[in-house]
Amino acid sequence: MLSIQPLKSAQGAVDYYLRAFNYYQGDAMATAWIGSAKKYIPSLGDNVDETSMLPLLEGHLPDGSKLQNNRGEHRPGFDMTFSAPKSVSILVGLDADPELVHFHDKAVKFALSKIESEFAEVRYVKNGDIHFEKTGNLLSATFRQPSSRANDPALHTHCVTLNLTFYQGKAKSLATDAKRIHGVVEQIQNNAHYCGLLYRHHLANQLKDAGYSLRLTGDGLFEIDGISDEVLRHFSQRRESIEQLMEDKGWTGAKSASTATLLTRDAKEEHDINTLKQDWQERANSLGFDANAFVKNRTQAEPNTLYSSIKEKIKQMLSGNQKELTEEEIAAACVFVAIETLSQRTSVFTHRALKAEALKHSLTVETAVSELVIVNAISSQIKQQNLYVAHCARENQTFLTTPWLLTLEAESLARIEYNKDGVTAIANKGEIKALQDKIDQHNEHPLTASQKAAMLAILTTKDRYLAVQGYAGVAKTTMLKEAKVLIEEKGYVLRGITIASSAAEELQTKAGIRADVFPVVHQELKQARKSALAKTIFIVDEASMLSSPQGHELIKRIEQTNARLILVGDKAQLPTVNNGRLFGLTQDYGVETVVMDEIVRQKNPEAKKSVIHATKGEVREAIDYLSHVEELESYDSRVQWIANTWLAKDAEARRNTLLFAPTHVNRHDITQLIRHGLEKEGSLTGEAFTQTTLKAKGIEAVQQRFVAYYQKGDVIRFNQDFRQSHITRGYYTVGDITKNNHKDNVLPLLDVSGKKHLFVLKHLPQYKTTTSAFERVIEVYQPKRLDFKVGDQLMWTRNFKAENIRNGQRATLTATQNDELVFTLEDGAKLHLAKDNPALKHLDYGYVLTNYKVQGKDAAHAIGLMDSHHRYSATLKNFYVQISRAVKSMTLVTDDKEQLIHAIERNNDEKLAALDKFSSQQLKAHDERFKHQIKLSLQPVIDKKLEFETRTTATQVRELNFTKLRPQPQLVKELER
Repeated sequence: MLSIQPLKSAQGAVDYYLRAFNYYQGDAMATAWIGSAKKYIPSLGDNVDETSMLPLLEGHLPDGSKLQNNRGEHRPGFDMTFSAPKSVSILVGLDADPELVHFHDKAVKFALSKIESEFAEVRYVKNGDIHFEKTGNLLSATFRQPSSRANDPALHTHCVTLNLTFYQGKAKSLATDAKRIHGVVEQIQNNAHYCGLLYRHHLANQLKDAGYSLRLTGDGLFEIDGISDEVLRHFSQRRESIEQLMEDKGWTGAKSASTATLLTRDAKEEHDINTLKQDWQERANSLGFDANAFVKNRTQAEPNTLYSSIKEKIKQMLSGNQKELTEEEIAAACVFVAIETLSQRTSVFTHRALKAEALKHSLTVETAVSELVIVNAISSQIKQQNLYVAHCARENQTFLTTPWLLTLEAESLARIEYNKDGVTAIANKGEIKALQDKIDQHNEHPLTASQKAAMLAILTTKDRYLAVQGYAGVAKTTMLKEAKVLIEEKGYVLRGITIASSAAEELQTKAGIRADVFPVVHQELKQARKSALAKTIFIVDEASMLSSPQGHELIKRIEQTNARLILVGDKAQLPTVNNGRLFGLTQDYGVETVVMDEIVRQKNPEAKKSVIHATKGEVREAIDYLSHVEELESYDSRVQWIANTWLAKDAEARRNTLLFAPTHVNRHDITQLIRHGLEKEGSLTGEAFTQTTLKAKGIEAVQQRFVAYYQKGDVIRFNQDFRQSHITRGYYTVGDITKNNHKDNVLPLLDVSGKKHLFVLKHLPQYKTTTSAFERVIEVYQPKRLDFKVGDQLMWTRNFKAENIRNGQRATLTATQNDELVFTLEDGAKLHLAKDNPALKHLDYGYVLTNYKVQGKDAAHAIGLMDSHHRYSATLKNFYVQISRAVKSMTLVTDDKEQLIHAIERNNDEKLAALDKFSSQQLKAHDERFKHQIKLSLQPVIDKKLEFETRTTATQVRELNFTKLRPQPQLVKELER
């Protein structure tokens, strides 16, 4: 783990760190000067003391010069603290293996060497322009300590890094950058997880070489295998206080962890190290943990299981020409898994992100794999053109994509182009006008001009593919409902496709269009005969949430079946959680697009103005027009205010008020306060019903093939039978994972009756890049306890077709009977579920929704939480989704309005497509390379990309900007950029 904190003062840093060192001065290696900048200061010895440290922190150099800014000020520097895994700290604290301290020191030194080579830089002004240059050197005073502030074993090293680097032989202050694209501290904070991973990976390699087995405990985190969770928890009082504060505050990420570390820092009660070690030994004895015996026996092999024995015999029989994998071969496999993992999440990733993912996967293998060999393996993939490279100087990044990711986008766009003018119009303009006039005469609210334009486009287009770019609240569903009348009169069938099942219900209920989630309709399209659906028009609702693989597959199948496709959505709203931004990309590359821009949802003129300003990226104006902005300094007061405001409403007002927040932790905190209030007022009654519910575990299909990604207690839902392992469809719990299980890649499972099973992970279908996005053979969950009472509002987190339950559907528990629970759905219908129904495993409280869950919903009133310090939630898309939900009044709760405005304007949340970063020349080379396999020329896409590149007057415009598309009184044939 790595935490980063700026130093407040030079003298304060000297007093604090040297006092700590003096306390542990019995270890001569506990402190040192390290970093490549040391060579520029010959007078600096190995000893860290006040005489050497204080002047450098103050900016005074040995040659008599002083570093300072234009105001005569000098920032002293910052502290990077590297913390060992708890299992390592325990063994060190119990004096079980002295070598572990040296492993830690070497890992810290290695990580610092990489950090300075990647992030050390200076900033200077030349000819009025700001420039940044890499220097490759830092200087740090390191202080190693063995315990935490809770006096638990906690091996960690403070790296007090000076605000000093040398550029062209001259001392300079470290670069800063308000935009956080450059800057030393800014970049280390932005990449804190990666920097910590450099340390953990190097430490892990040394542990493996010393005979220790490891087990993953989180995203790039590990512990020494064999030390129980009970022992780890017992010696983790400090960590628990940090995690509790982060949970209380709703914080996530490395930067927030650093803040929590600082805020939970009590005054350390110093004890003699020998006294501490005696206490630790007594506590270990009470737990029955013998550290010395553990270290001594760490290399002992477990008795072979039957599977292991058979596997070994087969291996011996076939071992004539077989050899162990080389480090290079293992590294190549790690890079492959890393590429596949990232490719499911994004169409473009940085070289650093790929390296980090490969380092993480290398933790799962038994042998050490060096960072250098992994870097070389990435270079090999680039050389073999399994990865394409694009350099972006403006963003200070090297971007990568894969041939497949580029193909998904380019082939989809080419198909759209080749299918222009490929179908006949459904109706003529006269018939459409007659229908629209009839609607205007009979409906209370006449159609808006953009609704009429959208209907005209849908009914008269001769292109197979059409996009409806409709901003939030423009009544897209109402438009589809009215267009459906003439479509069906002409003998066509409408079929709805959605990513979220709640959107399918919305389309079916409000527009009368039969709709299902993507996997259901995808299967229908796969089974349809060629050209069999010429009279079917497929409509994708909330099309911004369509991933590249889904869009590619859909566009291809539509062409094969001779059907038509209408993409309806808002590219300004939240995108898919997976790779790509296909809906926006199709508009950029010339799909026939009609824009719906006349907002009708907001009945309050001020609320409507707020939404319009948000669509233009005008954050300050949008906030100024909100009904109310509540600024509260502390997180606790913010979530309490939201809960109290909702509780103060009557029952009807509560039903008409949406509550939403960016993170699940935020949801949890507000919900707990609401439930406490409901219990106090008597709205929640009877005995609590306790249900073990399941939370999806975020591992990709390629990772599911490795036992290291599973942990004891995980729940696996099998969606098909595996006869070889005697597994039938249903739920299984992961048992104790042994060394042999890791070695054999076999997952130990318990069924609902407690019977043991061994599932051989290689029995999963062969992994394929081209189909992995659609794979759902198994689902992996983590269990959690949920207590609820009669009166509680609940929400399902998974679809259950037999019970007609949809993911995101909300209901109120109205009765608990002997064998069943009775729910009242939002439409008033009753739902009876047996207490052992699997649908109850997929429940959560439904009082507060995340921004993704709330997208597509509306209510008379809305209250949303958005904190300025949340880098990934204080963004334009999240802001736009939140403020566009309310029909009458929207209240935004934040810590600081001004800081929130700056954060939203600063934080970029645009999802990148491969075509956004890769050139027409690269696309042309890709087309030439695969022309015999793709059998579809990408030339139209190449031409369009070249057109973008040659527009010398083009400016960078945020995607939300309303002006990227012309307002629509008439059909739009081209985008105006």
